[in-house]
Amino acid sequence: MQEYPNHPYVAVPRGPITSLVLLVVFVVGGLFIGNFIGMALALALLGGEVATLQGIISGAAQHPQAQNALLAYQAAAAVCAFIAAPLAYLRFVERRELSSLSPGYPLWLVPALLTVLVVIAFMPFNALFIEWNRNVDLPAFFDRWEAWAQAKETDLAELTKRITEFKSVPQLLVGLVVIALIPAVGEELVFRGLVQPKLFALTRNVHVAVWVTGFLFSAIHFQFYGLIPRMLLGVLFGYLYAWSGNLLYPIIGHLVNNGFTLIMFFSYQRKAVPVDIEDTASIPVIYSLIALAITAMLLVSLRNCFTRSGEPRNEKLA
Repeated sequence: MQEYPNHPYVAVPRGPITSLVLLVVFVVGGLFIGNFIGMALALALLGGEVATLQGIISGAAQHPQAQNALLAYQAAAAVCAFIAAPLAYLRFVERRELSSLSPGYPLWLVPALLTVLVVIAFMPFNALFIEWNRNVDLPAFFDRWEAWAQAKETDLAELTKRITEFKSVPQLLVGLVVIALIPAVGEELVFRGLVQPKLFALTRNVHVAVWVTGFLFSAIHFQFYGLIPRMLLGVLFGYLYAWSGNLLYPIIGHLVNNGFTLIMFFSYQRKAVPVDIEDTASIPVIYSLIALAITAMLLVSLRNCFTRSGEPRNEKLA
């Protein structure tokens, strides 16, 4: 059995498999409610025009409130599915407080800063996988599925572009809340806070729990041509949680990844920076390898922060 001293898994009466099934039920229910609320908010911004909302989502219609409607819809769905639903699950099924998910090390300045740096350093290295995954060529018998996946990817890219084309700093701030903060809190709560500990309880292996959770985290986005780089990002967040036993560290990492990307994209649109962060093909391989070396050094330093001194605040872990 592999030791996992800072992992905040707490045994629950129903067992990990039943708990995972119930968690999925709660999240799906939250997504249904969130979509309903998001639809209502979007329609309110669009004057109740259902056809206009459908046209905006498909890219066939324009409206002055189109971006705000899409952001409101996305925010409502994400809050209900990935924050409200798992919190309700935690409270009514496992009968635990949110603090029980972070019984490990407290939030310290140095590891928090290292978390920020390691996520930024990881981006140029992960660009290699973004570019490879984007151009992967599947066998011929996958042609029909590949055509569907490519069309889906194009639609999502176009939708993302419409949502993230901010024309002012206040719009950017709203975007940071919806696209960076809410997903960072919600997705880390579900995947690292709830799913990963239960997979560890099933497998008793740190690495299996981290990597399977990373795969599920990526797969839930339904983007095949971003599956691997997003999975690697999820794995990075998973080890941050496993090492620290504090959900705030992967939340910070997730927030930095999304927020930094959004700010760089906004700055490039306004010609404030010459670098298009989405142009992964332009990054030389040598830069990606240097980024890998820097990332590795930062990870070692970060890991040492959680092993060289102190004990977790709560030693009663399963």
